[in-house]
Amino acid sequence: MSGLFKSPTISTSDTRINSMRVQTSAYGVPQYLVYGKNRISANMFWYADFKANAHTTTTKSGGKGGKVKTQNTTYTYSASLMLGLCANKVRKIGLIWKDKEQIIDKIESGITFSPIDQLGFEFFDGDNNPKWGYLQTYHPDQALNYPFTAFVAASNYDMGDSASLANHSFEVVSDITLSETVHDANPADVIQDLITNPLYGAAPDIEIDNLAEFRTYCAAANLLISPAITEQRPAHEIINEIVEAVNCAIVPSVEGLKIKTYGDAAITGNGVTFMPDLTPVAHLTDDDFMDDNEPVRVQRSRDTDAFNHVQLEYVNRHNQYNTETVEAKDQANIEMFGLRTEDSVKLNFFCVPKIARHAAQLRLQRLLYVRNTYQFRLGWNHCRLEPMDIVTLTDHSLGLNQFPVRITAIEEDADGYLDVSAEELAVGTRSAIEYDLQSADGYQGGSEEPGDVFAPVVFEPPLDLTNGDNQLWIAVAGGSDWGGCNVWASFDNATYESIGTIYGSARYGNLVDGINANSTALKVQLNTSNNQMFSGTVLDAQADATLFRIGDEYANYVDATLLGSDLYELSNVIRGRFQDPIAHAAGENFVRLDKAIFRYTLNKNLIGKPIYLKFTSFNGLQAKEQGLDEVAAYTYTLNGGLPASVLGLSLQSPFIGTSFKIQWQQVQGAAKYIVQVWSNGVKLREVETMNVDYSYSIEEANIDGIQRAYTIRVASYANDKMSSFTELNISNPVPAQLSNVHASAGANSITVNWDPSDAPDLKDYAIWLSKTAGFNPETIQPKWSGAETATTITGLDTTTNYYIRVAARDKWKQATWNYSNQINVTTSD
Repeated sequence: MSGLFKSPTISTSDTRINSMRVQTSAYGVPQYLVYGKNRISANMFWYADFKANAHTTTTKSGGKGGKVKTQNTTYTYSASLMLGLCANKVRKIGLIWKDKEQIIDKIESGITFSPIDQLGFEFFDGDNNPKWGYLQTYHPDQALNYPFTAFVAASNYDMGDSASLANHSFEVVSDITLSETVHDANPADVIQDLITNPLYGAAPDIEIDNLAEFRTYCAAANLLISPAITEQRPAHEIINEIVEAVNCAIVPSVEGLKIKTYGDAAITGNGVTFMPDLTPVAHLTDDDFMDDNEPVRVQRSRDTDAFNHVQLEYVNRHNQYNTETVEAKDQANIEMFGLRTEDSVKLNFFCVPKIARHAAQLRLQRLLYVRNTYQFRLGWNHCRLEPMDIVTLTDHSLGLNQFPVRITAIEEDADGYLDVSAEELAVGTRSAIEYDLQSADGYQGGSEEPGDVFAPVVFEPPLDLTNGDNQLWIAVAGGSDWGGCNVWASFDNATYESIGTIYGSARYGNLVDGINANSTALKVQLNTSNNQMFSGTVLDAQADATLFRIGDEYANYVDATLLGSDLYELSNVIRGRFQDPIAHAAGENFVRLDKAIFRYTLNKNLIGKPIYLKFTSFNGLQAKEQGLDEVAAYTYTLNGGLPASVLGLSLQSPFIGTSFKIQWQQVQGAAKYIVQVWSNGVKLREVETMNVDYSYSIEEANIDGIQRAYTIRVASYANDKMSSFTELNISNPVPAQLSNVHASAGANSITVNWDPSDAPDLKDYAIWLSKTAGFNPETIQPKWSGAETATTITGLDTTTNYYIRVAARDKWKQATWNYSNQINVTTSD
């Protein structure tokens, strides 16, 4: 019989995708070359074993009429794949970007997990790679080793609910860098590898002269690069672009390819010193010039034709390798001749702002200050002269007496003479101090010291604000030249790892005057002068759009009124966001909770352990960053966030029968729930459960003392903390008095009937019979009980007046009756 009433099941399912949608693979593109450290997009060149993984969830709903079971099936997808990076050897992988998500090092239980470890990739560095073990095991016929291609591979890579691979890009650290710690490369090493590498070099057999001068100059001047060659271009274009950008020139010579620098000042940097050789190799006079009429011709570009504003495009490593622009300009020249801006030059092999600014300044000085050019003709006795050689010119008609110039070009003319072009050697114009930015008045911008951060406020927010994640929130600010800071964390106060960057100040300060638990207005003094507090609406406050923290309490405000310098009054405050309001003393921390707050997700296993934090400030131009040894460490003991209060507490169905069941919404991060059963101000029972529902039975009620009305209190528990209780009042009232009770009598019997009770958990009815008017039914036993709404009682005395009361009772508290009014009837004789 019960088989006829089985619960119906409704099944729904997402559409299953049976093959991978390839979006990150392209055929026929060149393999990349990466030097230094740069960000490149990966190109998938092999995949297989695409899998759709089903996930079925079941829910039940309904009441006494029958429950409905709903099954929903969703799918996640995985595949094994190989992603190509570049054709040269790679030392390591740094950051990884998966679509818009940036993946950085993560510390768990004192162990640092790199981005590549977090995603489950195996790394092959391109140095005679072995075969991938997965291919050898599962696809031996496809097991190629790709010996000289740097790539990453993953087996059963989780792609989430999408059947297409997310766009992955990798921060690649090449094997060619200046050092183990300085990851940009020396241009000399880049060009030598680009030309002579036996696998991909443009001309492996070419003779290259000693590049020692070029290498030393670039290192000393810190003109380091990180080119990522991702498109097919002639090698000579790439080389010329690099050489020109770092203030040097290529010299074709019988001794082999030479690269010489324009640098004309002694420089020390990166552990080396460059000393320029400005000694002339020849002193040329009228006896050497082949043109008697005009031995030396001079040309000078017009002042109005010289650029006094230069712009370079580069990729900023400190801003996820996004393209930015640096500029250099000469304000004095601008005021005299007007602004003349050169078209922006794209040099994406610069990845550090100060290096790009240095290159821009050198370019500006070359364009603006080297204006005179000289042409003259020499005989073949000077055939050993080369471009970049320094010579002196003596021409009395022009007033030149051993005037130094630098040769820029030499060509043989139709008569067999050497036509020579040279530029003035204005010592000092081809060197520049490395600085972050030169303002229009010659001020060395970007040199401001940022100063230390103000004392930060470090706290762990309620889990309701973090979707259940244990997070550390930090409010940080600084002085007038402070632009932000890098955040470093350690668990031993010795080894620090970068966990993120803060740009701009948070709004925080202190409570001016103490307040009590009922206050709805407060005064706060902010510690920064660049931030404002703005008013909101009641709806904003109710939606946490004006959320703030005072001490350990969270609240929202409606109105913000400026009273003085960074002094605000917040009014119409809605208190007790996560716990009951409490009193606060003057001086307690105030923090406005907005996007300026730094957030860091923690492993739950770290709760109870101290964490050490350091903040290395940089100025408004993201320069002059402090060193770790210059800043203080702040200590905080992790204790876990406060779990959120329970929401949606309700009866799952009406309180009827011999039990009742309550339910509530799941709280993010809760480890368990505390359920209390109260009645008449007395706690009857407390239980712990991991479920989001709880049943209370009549058997338990009998033990506790059965009651008609209950208060159920539920709190969530996580991180050894309990939220505030949420309450639900429920009751199962005594069935109402019966209506339309009627009686008719015979000689020795009485028939009684009444309208049915509407109690949903009705048990039965009872009739009390007495010959005494106004009798108390609780002092006598009922004459009859049963489920019918009419009955005849026999064996009575004739001609006797009987008094009758009728009542219904339910299943919950069966000793409770709600008696009807008394009626009477007399039996006949």
